Amino acid sequence: MRAIKEGAIFIADSHYPHHGEAIIELLASLPPNTPQLFLMGDISDILFAHAPFLVEYNQKLINLINALSDSVEIFYFEGNHDFNLQALFPKVIVYTLEQQPQIFTLGVESIGLAHGDRFAMSQGYRIYTRFIRNQTLMHYLPFKQKLINRQIALLKKKKICKKFEGFEKRAESIIKHYTSDRAIEGHYHQGIVYQNYIALPSLACQKEIAFVENGAIVFKAKPTT
Repeated sequence: MRAIKEGAIFIADSHYPHHGEAIIELLASLPPNTPQLFLMGDISDILFAHAPFLVEYNQKLINLINALSDSVEIFYFEGNHDFNLQALFPKVIVYTLEQQPQIFTLGVESIGLAHGDRFAMSQGYRIYTRFIRNQTLMHYLPFKQKLINRQIALLKKKKICKKFEGFEKRAESIIKHYTSDRAIEGHYHQGIVYQNYIALPSLACQKEIAFVENGAIVFKAKPTT
């Protein structure tokens, strides 16, 4: 198993560009000694490699991640807004939905990592995720561009920051699927720790990311230089 290193940084749910450029500012100012960067999904609000228009739409973000990958070990856990990414990031280790969760170690503990939209989801949602990730189907869909434009318009207006009432029950239903000591996920925009489940803060909502500091996962507003 791979090890999570001291000083590693976790970023989740920045939803660029519709919810600000915090991710651009953050990536451009990462401490030079950052050992690992975990991008935990929905970094972009809409990005998949088989749509050239969306690649251009996210070019600033793509360029920054690729530049960082020359010196920083980067892991990208695809989300429900950004997927089919490996072709865009040749030096980044990309995990598809099917490859999640991945088990890492942190000290003596095992840590399961995933974006957060695999477990405890409805059957309808699972069908939807398979559909949108099907590159062949999307390639030949005659009204693909119209669908993408419509989705962009909707995403620009979508309110994504809200408290998930009763989230503890959702966390309990998710953690049953993990065999690791703890689990770390994004997706829910909550920024809380419940028992052995860490729901990462959203960079777009809580304006926070997570760090490994003295062997523990902590939430902070920005990296320390």
